[in-house]
Parts: sequence; structure tokens; C-alpha cells
Amino acid sequence: MKASETSVLSFIGGLDKVFIIPPFQRNYEWSNKQCEELFYDIENAFKKQKTHYLGNVVYYFGEKNGAEFQELILVDGQQRISTIVLLLCALRDCEKDADLQSKITARYLKNDTNIDKFRIRLKQTSYDYQSFLSVVEKTPIKDEDNNIIKNYKRFLELLKKTEISLTDIYNTIQKLEIVGVNLQIENDLETVQTIFEKINSTGKPLSAADLIRNYLLISKSPDEQQRLYDNYWINIERTVGNEFISRLTKNYLIIKTYEDVANEEIYSIFKEYFSNVNISHEKILQELENYSKYFNWMRNFNSPNKELNKHIQELNALKTEDVYPLYLYLMHTLYDKNINELVKIFKLLSDFLIRYRIVAPSGGGGALRSVIQKLIERMDNGEIEASYDAIYFELSNSNTKSGRYPNDEDFYSALTQSRKYNHSYGKVLLRKIEEFETKNIGVSLEDITVEHFMPQTPNQWWYDNFGGKENTYLIYEKYLNCIGNLGIMSQSYNSSNSNKSWPDKLQFINQVQFNLTKEVAKNTEWKEEQITSRNNELAIRACRAILKPLERTKPLMAVEFESGSYPASDITTNMSGSYVKDVLYKNESLRVSSWRYYFNAVCKIASELDFAKFKDVVSDNIIHKSHNKYRKDEKDPVISMDKSLLVEPKKIGNTDIYSEGSLSSERARVYAKQLLDIFKITNDIQILVEKKEDE
Repeated sequence: MKASETSVLSFIGGLDKVFIIPPFQRNYEWSNKQCEELFYDIENAFKKQKTHYLGNVVYYFGEKNGAEFQELILVDGQQRISTIVLLLCALRDCEKDADLQSKITARYLKNDTNIDKFRIRLKQTSYDYQSFLSVVEKTPIKDEDNNIIKNYKRFLELLKKTEISLTDIYNTIQKLEIVGVNLQIENDLETVQTIFEKINSTGKPLSAADLIRNYLLISKSPDEQQRLYDNYWINIERTVGNEFISRLTKNYLIIKTYEDVANEEIYSIFKEYFSNVNISHEKILQELENYSKYFNWMRNFNSPNKELNKHIQELNALKTEDVYPLYLYLMHTLYDKNINELVKIFKLLSDFLIRYRIVAPSGGGGALRSVIQKLIERMDNGEIEASYDAIYFELSNSNTKSGRYPNDEDFYSALTQSRKYNHSYGKVLLRKIEEFETKNIGVSLEDITVEHFMPQTPNQWWYDNFGGKENTYLIYEKYLNCIGNLGIMSQSYNSSNSNKSWPDKLQFINQVQFNLTKEVAKNTEWKEEQITSRNNELAIRACRAILKPLERTKPLMAVEFESGSYPASDITTNMSGSYVKDVLYKNESLRVSSWRYYFNAVCKIASELDFAKFKDVVSDNIIHKSHNKYRKDEKDPVISMDKSLLVEPKKIGNTDIYSEGSLSSERARVYAKQLLDIFKITNDIQILVEKKEDE
């Protein structure tokens, strides 16, 4: 790394330079206010006849350094350099002196070449390229809302208003100082990545999407960066929108790791995982691009299959973001191979989740996430098929009470007794009952609204109907959002009903196309008795309409997981949704804080106890997975001297042997116990485990 002080124009100027703002950088984001502050600093520097320090500009030379043009790839300072060039463009366009105009253009804006890629001295990101080009080339402006255009026009205004001559402004710009920091890398792109993270951590915080884009696109060659951006990243951005890339990546990571990923840890886990996996950045981009299509379908229920879209709409109405990794995995696995099976599974998941949401066997989402992650892991490892029958069986036999598929008793009780569910779930439920009983509904879920027969805001008629305000409030507390008080209607009917009296509402109810709602018209009054009677009846019909679980053939766990210390011999307690706080070996801390490193730490202990014995265990593949993806006649290993046989190889101590890092808490514990039992040290290990807080 070499730092040198220079003026900003000396840095930008000089022969045969091209500055590249790589695709992994942000688009141009400076505001009018920031440009005004820079301009006032320049005016002040002129008045005081002092220099002004702009900051550091960090860069490295691209592969073509030594060709006709030097390519300087900007790692930090690209926003300031872009702003100075915009100011120079505005100065050129305000200045009447033809010589000064030519000087600005030749020295700082363009290179004298017919090679198009080198002609413009500063190459912007794809998003800003056309707007920036129109300013430099003085061609018609198309995007008035682009920050490039806004700031260029603001500089024109400031230059026309200033009392300082344009020549003096130009001379003062020459006194603006920077420190140019040449990273002097050879092929050490990891260093560039680290520096990028550290530099940008001090400014406007980068999102996980920004950091992931940088990680995947960074390259020695600007052409390679642009290729990856154009072929993959821009498609991902267009498909899901930049604001949803972090969520997409979170789901992708859960599919890969079978574990929870906290929002604030998306990038750190992404970097850790893919730094240890033998997979190219282009392959990751290909997979993300593929998953982005399914993510978009899930968010907007716009897949090519109408029946699938109907179930996607239901799942979104049930607020099942926790289950997105499973949805994406199933679409990726089945959409092109067996769409009918996929639709059946989504219908199953919709039924399972309406029961699960209304019964709410878990206070938060942790238990459900554990069920989903275990399903993905078992399908991905080939233990079960990605099929309706296999998933139905697994959901029906979840091993925790909080993650169970609610049966009819649970469901009926929740609908008739607790009645604490979100009334938006009632909309999905009533539509499902209607469809089950009539076999056909021509109205999509988004065109259906929920009518509260007893209105959400009572008026005097309703106070009188329930015998006064005090009793009205008690009835409202019990029954307002229960399905007995809800009816589905088309949008046009609902807005006109509002909080009218019951006799007035009956006129509209009689015209509703949905049988479940129209049935209510037989009630000449609407009091507690009618609400509870309808509620109980609908609960029975709901149990018939919504698929119930299979008869359980696997027992529930006797004790569910709690934070604390567990012996390595315990491989039955479900610890999904947990994290390792530490691992103790003979009461000494091993400084392990992840399930992915727990098994590696156990391997290290075993290798140090008796390396020859450990090597035999590895050579004989004594500890292995249940499937064979990599070798036809032998199960896939979890410890190997061949990294290519592992999904996420992690080096074991100072040996040339690697352990599998892509393991759930369950598999990590099972494999660790097998190894510990071989070395007879199982009782020497304690694992300190904490529950993850629900987000």
C-alpha cells in the first residue's frame, strides 16, 4: 500500500488514465446539499487563499495496467471524484473561454482515443452510465431524476450565482487536495475485499446486499466484474429489487446451512460459509439468480401457474416469511420436474400453516423455523424425498410439541375458546371453507375483504343491541375477530356496510355471492348467542375443510430444549434454533461459538490424542453421511483428506484432513458423539447452548 498527497486534478488528469467505478460499488448518491457544501468550501478556500482537503481516494490498478491506458479501479472516494467531475462539466458549460473549455475536456473529461471504452475518463456504474455520459458529451438528458443530473444542474445554478469569477473557481479547484492510496495488490483480491469493508464501515453503513455484491463481483479485471454484473447481478436486482436482496440472500443461506440466520449476521455468515466452500462466485450468482425468480413469485404470486399462485397468496396472507426457504427450495427442486406435485405440496403447506397460525403452539417463530430447516436438510441430504407424501408424514410427526401439526382438537379449541388469532387469518380460513364446500370460487383472495358483522367501531345502535356500553365492550373483547363474527365479501360490498345496524346489514348480506356469508341472513338479530353458535358451527366445518395431520407414528420429545449445559452424549434433545455459546473439554473452554465449528473442534481433539487412530477412522470412512452424492459405491464422508468430497471443508488443526462444516446442530452432535465414543472421551465434553431469540 502506498499513499501520496496530490491535488485532485493532478490525480484525475494526466495522460491515458481511465477511472473505473466497479459494479460492486454503490450508485452515485450525493445530494444537492452535499454538492452545495463542497461548492461553498471552494468559495471559502478562494477567499482565504488556502487549500482544502477532500479526503482519501483508494484505488488499485486493473489487469490492463501496462496497456495503452491505465485503469484505476476506485475502492473508496468514487462519490467525491464523480462530484468533482460533475463540477468541471458545469464549469465547462458556463465558461465562455473556448481555451478553458477545451482544457477541462481534454485534461479531465475525455481521452483522445477512438476506443469507446477508454474515451470517457471516468466510467460510472451501469445505473448512472447514461446520465453521466449525457453530461460529459452534452447530449439530451433523459432521466431528470438521476442524482448525476440533479447535481450537475445544481452546480450550473451555483456557478451562475457566485460572485467569484469562473477562472478563479477553476484555479481554486486545482488546490483541492487528496491523499491517493494505491493498494498495490497483485492478485490478492481478498485484501481489496477486507479494505473495502473497513473503509466503508466508517461512512454510511453498507447493507448486507452492498457487501454481498462486492464480495461476489470483485475481480482483478474490470471486464470480468462487468460481465458478472451484467449477466447475473443486474438480473437479480431487477427481479427482486435491491431492497429485497438481503432477504433473498438470507433465505438462500438457510437453504445452504439449514440454520437460522439473524438479519444482522447475513453478510458475516455468507462470507464465512462461501469462503470455506468449493464453489465459484459465478456459480453462487447463478444460484441466486435462479432463486430470485422464485422469491419474486412468492412475493407477487405471479408464477406461470395459476393454481400455485392461489396457494402462494394464501401463504403470504398467513404471514409465513419464516417458511420462505422451504418454498424456494421446493420450487427450485420441483417446478420444472413435477409442477403437479409442487402444487399439492403448497396446498398441504397452506392447510398446515392455517392450523399452525390459529393454534399458535409456539409463542414465536423459532419452533416453526426448526421444523422447516430440518425438512430442507433431510431432503437436501437425500434422507427423504421432496414429495407430498414425505412432507405430509414429516409435518405430522414433528418431534416437538411447539412445532407440531395441530390436530382437530387443537384447531377446534383455538377457534372456539381462545379466539386470539389475527382476523386476517380468518379471511383465508373462510375462503378455504367456502371453496371446500362449493368446489369453486371465482374471486381471488386479494379481491376478497373481511366484514365484521358486529362492527369494529360500535355506534349507539350496537350499544343498545348488547344492553349498554359495558356489556358491549365485554362482548367485543371476546368475539370481535372470531370467525363467527366474520364474513367474506367482495371489495364493493364491504365499504358500504361499515358500522350500520343489523337490519340494514342484512340487505347487503343477502346479495353477497359467498354462501358462508349469505347464510348469516337467516338471523334476524345479531347478539352473543348468534355469534357463538355460528362460531362453533364454522369451527366444525373448518376441521373438515382444512387437512388434518396423519396419525402420529413417532413420539414427541419428553423434554423440549432449554438454554443450558448439555453433555456430548445427548443427541436426542432437539436443539434446532439454538447457538453454541461455548464447548468445554475437561472443563476448559475450546472457544467454539457455532455448530459448524463444534464437530471440527471434536475432530481436532481426537487427532491430537491419537493421530494414527484418527487417520484410520478417516481412511475407513467409519463416520459418514447416509447418502452418496460424490461416490457411487461409498457413503459421503464427514471427515476426509479430499476437500472435494465435503460441502464446506474445514481444516482440522495442523493436519491435512478436513471436517464437514455444513451440518445442522443435530448432525454435528451425532457425528461428534460417534467420534468421541471411538476415542472414549464422550463424557469429557460439555456444550453450552443458548436459544436464539425470535426476531
